[in-house]
Amino acid sequence: MFMIQEYADSTYTIGMPKPKARGRIGRLLFTGFSMGFADLIPGVSSGTIAFLYGIYQELLYTIKVITSTVPLLLLKGRFIQAFKLIPFGFIIPLGIGMVTAVFGLVNLVSFLLETQALFVWSTFFGLVLGSAFVIRKRMHGWTVKRALLLSAGFALTFFIVTLPTLQAASSPLLTLGSGAIASMAMILPGISGSLMLVLLGQYEGIIAAISSLDLATLGLFAVGIILGLAAFARLLSWLLHNHHSAVIATLIGVMLGSLGAIWPWQTTTGDAAAPIFDLSFIAVLSLAAFGFVLVLILEKAGIAKEHNEDVEAKDYQREVKSQHD
Repeated sequence: MFMIQEYADSTYTIGMPKPKARGRIGRLLFTGFSMGFADLIPGVSSGTIAFLYGIYQELLYTIKVITSTVPLLLLKGRFIQAFKLIPFGFIIPLGIGMVTAVFGLVNLVSFLLETQALFVWSTFFGLVLGSAFVIRKRMHGWTVKRALLLSAGFALTFFIVTLPTLQAASSPLLTLGSGAIASMAMILPGISGSLMLVLLGQYEGIIAAISSLDLATLGLFAVGIILGLAAFARLLSWLLHNHHSAVIATLIGVMLGSLGAIWPWQTTTGDAAAPIFDLSFIAVLSLAAFGFVLVLILEKAGIAKEHNEDVEAKDYQREVKSQHD
């Protein structure tokens, strides 16, 4: 039988998470679920969600530790030290949320994109625009250099998302490479991993593999994701640590440039089209406004703000405190 004791003017049960920990777990589950949902939508980046919800630096640190420091310690036989380095309290709820969304919503998302694409794009257009609006507050002032970086991020991303789709037959090497490229895009706010799969001509094949639980294809794809994350997370982490505001300015530009991929009015081939001024136009504006306002609500609720308390490792906390603008 569990004992009850006082904690911060309330009671909790020994063996159960404390109230603050329960709130953190719930927020990370919700964040992971949102990231998984975003990964299913071509043009929407889970990196945008991580950036918006304020766990971006924590995520990069965790990826860096799991893909470099931990394997090196394991090879040296230092298993206990390696185990202690992994921020399980962060990665487990985040991972559960992502996996639940990806496998639980894949068929629903496919259905909505086939039957209600206009309204799906409208909502996410507002979400991404609202995210850029909220994240701008994390800048430590604007300079000419940062404005130029924002413009460069916008132009480069807009160019990438408007590239024509490759027509390539699936192969093990392409599946592996697609996983690496998609993972790098996945953690970069603004550039969607799903969109990169579309441009590589692999999106439908990977979605079919998820739906049918094709473990061979998914395993190869997962290896590519791990390799891509291991390489790119270290670079982004270093840039954020040494050029924080400059990187944020660039990433805001990347997010704004990605709006070209989720422009609500699109042709059957995915190219942008002119707005259609009928009753659906009102619905598009309403859903875009809903997406924008939802981000503001998440900010007020304390979800869409920077969180550096989820990863308690001392080296991570030192890294955050010593980052440069």
